[in-house]
Amino acid sequence: MIKKLMLTITIICSMMIANYNQPTTEQMNQILDKVAKHVWQEAMNAKAKVNAILPQVREEYLSNLASSAPRVEFITHADLGDTLTSFGVEANIYVSTDGQNIWSNNNNVYPLNSSGYESTWEAITTTGGGNNIYWYLSGLVNSEALGLDFGDVLVTQSPYNANDSWTPSNNLYALVGADDVGDAGSSYDITGVRGSYSDNKLYASLDLVGACCDEGGLFGPWNLFVVAIINPDAEEQVAYALGYGDGGFGQLYPALYKVDGDLATGEVGGFSSITEDFGYSTSGNSFQANVNMDYLINDSQWGTWPNSVNGVVLVGTTISASLDGLNIATEILDTGDVGVFVMSTQHQDGNTPPVLSDPSYDENTGNLTVLYTDTEGNLAVNHSVELAGENYNMIPSDHTYLEGAVFTLNLDSLFTDGNATFNFSDGGAETTILDFSFSGGSSCSLLGDANGDSAINVLDVVLTVNIILCADCPDNYNACSDINEDQTINVLDIVSIVNIILGPQ
Repeated sequence: MIKKLMLTITIICSMMIANYNQPTTEQMNQILDKVAKHVWQEAMNAKAKVNAILPQVREEYLSNLASSAPRVEFITHADLGDTLTSFGVEANIYVSTDGQNIWSNNNNVYPLNSSGYESTWEAITTTGGGNNIYWYLSGLVNSEALGLDFGDVLVTQSPYNANDSWTPSNNLYALVGADDVGDAGSSYDITGVRGSYSDNKLYASLDLVGACCDEGGLFGPWNLFVVAIINPDAEEQVAYALGYGDGGFGQLYPALYKVDGDLATGEVGGFSSITEDFGYSTSGNSFQANVNMDYLINDSQWGTWPNSVNGVVLVGTTISASLDGLNIATEILDTGDVGVFVMSTQHQDGNTPPVLSDPSYDENTGNLTVLYTDTEGNLAVNHSVELAGENYNMIPSDHTYLEGAVFTLNLDSLFTDGNATFNFSDGGAETTILDFSFSGGSSCSLLGDANGDSAINVLDVVLTVNIILCADCPDNYNACSDINEDQTINVLDIVSIVNIILGPQ
């Protein structure tokens, strides 16, 4: 009898305790508001960090990416502006020749510092060969070098999940943001955020030290695992989040969330679920999720898309919420490093040799030029011209190889006519050759008429003497003074002009 009474008392006490700890609707709304505020603040901090960097690097990073044709010694180029090159670049090139199954990582990226490539950084990656190649660029931007104080920001492309594989294997992910471990309990300690993409979807993985994902107890604490998504170009202060939680008596659940607020007051305006139509997995040590980009792009507050970086800002956060007596307690357990995820990958299958066209010679400047165009946008590995048995490298005007880039060689009065043989290759098996005959001739209609007054007299002698005396002057050559057309003005030309003036003797 006593045992039954004690059991009854225990059950009643347990029920009373459980009922006491169960949050009211008002308390649950307060918890959700505080959780939303944490998500929003971390997202806005991430946006502020990225937007402090992007105005200085947006036009410089991932600019004019180009590569050779697929080959064993695979060459990649990226043009980086003065802001980035002034403090150096920590970059990695990832290359795959087996359909993105295995990636070779090359961090030997260096500046060329040569004519036509003053801002170009190059990497040569040894591959297994083959005609099918994928590659992408990842780089670390040091905020301190830009006069800022919030650490490093990773800007990266990634592999391309063409078949919407779910869950993506590790080889289809790129690291977007890393994080130091040991600053939270293992089940909430973030090691990094990874990203991938397809034509329609964004994929993200929040990686933890311990197993994912501890939702918490029935009566708390309740845990939320989040990958925040931010459009850095959005005018409104809004963030989106792939979130996983299972608590709060139904108020926390897996969804694509949206939260907005006011930076002036720091208050959250709204926290809502955009959709539960997304894939997620909590197996192993990662919360992985994918969402159709249309849910983001079609939201009225998302902003312009594609944006200036063709990508998004990602940051991972783990949050705990609970009741502390009658008070609300929320806590950010861990936040990962900020990363910019650029949704693009370079890919080439096979190769078409480049085309050479529009050869020309400008007798006024001495420039020999040819237009190089490559269907795949490949750089010119070989860009030379043969003149009188000697080979000379030509210099590109820019690196828009898909649209066409003009390559130039200044003949510097070494040749005024002759035969030129252009030899160009994008690194593929075939070399493109173009022959060109050119003749500069003389730009002077009356030899000896140095001042161009249609008469040859002592004034022309004086002007020619002045040209000889002023050897360092930038305009110390006059085709009409060069009587013997040897590209040099000297006393022989003076004698010839005098003889023309004096006439036959």
